[in-house]
Amino acid sequence: MKKVLFFIFCLVCIGVLCVSSVSAEQIKDEQYYLNLGKDYEWKNNRLGAIDLYTKALEVNPDFDEARSQRARLLYFEGLYDKALEDFTYFYNKLPQYGPGVYYEYRIDCKKKLGMTEAALDDMYEVILVYGGQAKVLQDMIELVQENPEYNYKLSPAAHMDLIAKYKTQAKVLKDYAQIYLDKDSSLCNKDYYKFFISISNLMYDMLAQENDPNIKPVMRTAPGEAEQVINVEKINPVLQ
Repeated sequence: MKKVLFFIFCLVCIGVLCVSSVSAEQIKDEQYYLNLGKDYEWKNNRLGAIDLYTKALEVNPDFDEARSQRARLLYFEGLYDKALEDFTYFYNKLPQYGPGVYYEYRIDCKKKLGMTEAALDDMYEVILVYGGQAKVLQDMIELVQENPEYNYKLSPAAHMDLIAKYKTQAKVLKDYAQIYLDKDSSLCNKDYYKFFISISNLMYDMLAQENDPNIKPVMRTAPGEAEQVINVEKINPVLQ
C-alpha cells in the first residue's frame, strides 16, 4: 500500500512540475520581455534591452510600446538606420499615429543618415499637420542654409501633393500666420507670415476649386521673383 501511495505521490509531483514548467513558458509573452527589457535599460544595458524588446516584437509585431522603447534606444545608440525603420512604422500607422508622432527622432535620423531632402519633406509635412510650427520652419531654414542646393524645398511648389493632402488646414494656417502679422514688423516675422499665408492661400484655392470646378484657382507653380516666400540669407535665425 505504501508503495502505491508513494507512486501516486511521485506522479502528482511530476504533474505539478510539468504544469509549473508550462506556466513559466506561458508568462514569457510580449509583456514579459517588455518588463525585462525595461529592467535591463534601467541597469544601463541598452543593447540587452534592445534584444528583449525585439523578442517582444517577435511574439507580437503590433506591440507598439516595445517598438517605441526599442526605437528610442536604437537612436541613442547611434543605430540610426534601424531606429528610422521603427519610427517610420509609427509614421505609417495611421490614424493612431502618423507624421506628427516621434517626428523629431525620425527627422534627425534622416539628417544623420544624409537624407537631407527626405528630412526637409518631413519637416514641411509636420508644419502642415500641426497648422504652423515656426520652430520646425526655423529648423528647415537652418538645414537649407547648410545645404543651399535644397533652397527650393522652402517653396510650396516643391510640396503640392502634401498641400493638397492637408488642404483642410487652410484656416488653421491662416490663423497661425496672423500671429506673425500682428507681432512687431521685423523681417523675421514678416517672412514667417509670408511662408504660412502662402500655403494657406493655396489650400483655399484648392478647396474653392473642389466646391466649384468653374472657379479658376489663383495658385502658381512657383512664386514670382517679387513674391519670394523666404530669403534664407536675411531671415533672423532665432524666433523671439
